[in-house]
Amino acid sequence: MNEIDDLLGTNSNSKSDNYNNRNYSKNNWKEQNRKRNEAYKKMDDMSFNISKDGNMFIQYLNILSRFEKYSVGNCLLILETEPNAIQIKEKKDWIDKGYDTIENAKSMTILEPNKVDGKVYYNPKDEYDISQTNAPIPKEKTYKNKEMLLAIFSICDKENVTRQVVDILPSGNKGAEYIESENKLYMCRGLKPEYLIKTVIQEIARIEIKNFENSEMKEFKTYCISYMLCKKYGLDISKFDFSNLPKDLINKAKGKEIRKELDDIRTNFIEINSKVAEYFEKEEKSKKNKEQGR
Repeated sequence: MNEIDDLLGTNSNSKSDNYNNRNYSKNNWKEQNRKRNEAYKKMDDMSFNISKDGNMFIQYLNILSRFEKYSVGNCLLILETEPNAIQIKEKKDWIDKGYDTIENAKSMTILEPNKVDGKVYYNPKDEYDISQTNAPIPKEKTYKNKEMLLAIFSICDKENVTRQVVDILPSGNKGAEYIESENKLYMCRGLKPEYLIKTVIQEIARIEIKNFENSEMKEFKTYCISYMLCKKYGLDISKFDFSNLPKDLINKAKGKEIRKELDDIRTNFIEINSKVAEYFEKEEKSKKNKEQGR
């Protein structure tokens, strides 16, 4: 064997290695493509499943309330594999944090967007929920009704929405009501806190999507956002009812049409939740500064 050939990789063994590498790359691409297509099918299947089953829809909202940074499609993939998922990472990321997956750990496949030459490609990626590792389960923080109301009122202040406490709403009902023409939020006195919060949040959601045409879907979307915020911040969700899903959702012919409606809900939820989270972060920082005597 010539030394130059060996260095430059022109010997027969190197040619064989190159062939094996190409063959592995081809097989790996096939496997990636199989998992990608399987993920897309699961997204469609889950889209139709949750659009026709109120209990499954609640499970989807639970996932979205914890994984709002993930796309609708990936939330559906998480739901399909681990409906009680709390925190997911790749195996190597868990290891980097000093933890490992348990024996016979079950992974889930999500699709990770990658932009190449101006085009977005979605590559399958295996991740593990914290329940599939030896990491400690984090304790969820809960908030009091008054704290949540103050957070919601901070959104009103940012939107220059005035508030008024009344005995009966302009509509004649009990609860909360946002009147767009007045840019005012009316709230009834004497209500049970959990009901008041639910209706107030719903009206705040209505403010965020006030340009959306009045329809059954608009009411449904505000209801979903109210549920997710209550769920996320540990408030009472026992009175929410998703047994009657809107016909506009049930009758969608394609999975991507259902996901479009779900993405609208996700977008508005993220917008409102970011403002609530910002309020609580400021309150926490102020509390720490007081404790440190600043």
